[in-house]
Amino acid sequence: MRFRPGLTIYQALAETGVVRFNFRGQIISVSGVPIGGNISYQLQLNGRVIPASLLNFPVQRNDSVALQLIYNPFQREDEADEFIEETETSDSAIEY
Repeated sequence: MRFRPGLTIYQALAETGVVRFNFRGQIISVSGVPIGGNISYQLQLNGRVIPASLLNFPVQRNDSVALQLIYNPFQREDEADEFIEETETSDSAIEY
């Protein structure tokens, strides 16, 4: 993508044709993968994680914008806690 003055992170992502947004400007899918449930994303500018609230932030020449999809196999936080507790219990029972 070519840089132009005033280009925002939102515009840069939208112009790829890969990222879709809803009417409020929130990312709803990437490459056809819907965001929500156990799929989330992490937005990065020049390797640093930034909040989605900065989508309208202007990019500078040579900036790098990345969007990383994150899959969490647990849909609810309490399920993850149960798994961690089971793992800790299992690990403590192993003797070396």
